[in-house]
Amino acid sequence: MIELHTWGTTNGRRPIIMLEEAGIPYKLVPVDIRSGANKTPTHLRISPYGKIPALVDTDGPGGEKVHIFESTAILLYLAEKSGKFYGSSPAKRAKVQKWLIFSVANVLPIFSIMREHKELEATAVKLLDVLEGQLSRHDYIAREYSIADMAPITRLIQFTDHEWMKTRPNVARWMARVSSRPAVKKALEMPIG
Repeated sequence: MIELHTWGTTNGRRPIIMLEEAGIPYKLVPVDIRSGANKTPTHLRISPYGKIPALVDTDGPGGEKVHIFESTAILLYLAEKSGKFYGSSPAKRAKVQKWLIFSVANVLPIFSIMREHKELEATAVKLLDVLEGQLSRHDYIAREYSIADMAPITRLIQFTDHEWMKTRPNVARWMARVSSRPAVKKALEMPIG
């Protein structure tokens, strides 16, 4: 059984998308980060840094119990476990990996702090231009729908009405396509806490 220890943040919702998309049964364990529940000894055993989300798989590889923290590590683990949304060949997995890492290392941090730091707007625009170029040739970031789409959608959906999206039609179409998927809608709308 998989337990997802999370809260209603953008990071906290990413693994829900993957669990729902892959049809993996799971138990949601709300961790109220406002009350400090993420700093309790119980949660720190799963996530030593005290972050959410964190995952416990009681039926991991070889039947061993697995604890995972960091939303990207969870996405990768679930993709490998399920054999879904990660590419069906080494070449396809390489595409997913590079675009997943591009999003996690660049898009997510910049768009997380951009509202408070206007000097980052030029960087945000450049990142969107990279995505616009990629999405002008493909429906999804790594060609096929994958965890590379699941990672950035929870953050970028907050900028749907921003002028930058209106001038990047391929990014806007991708956001509409991904956010209309039932699993994504469920993850984004699910009340957590």
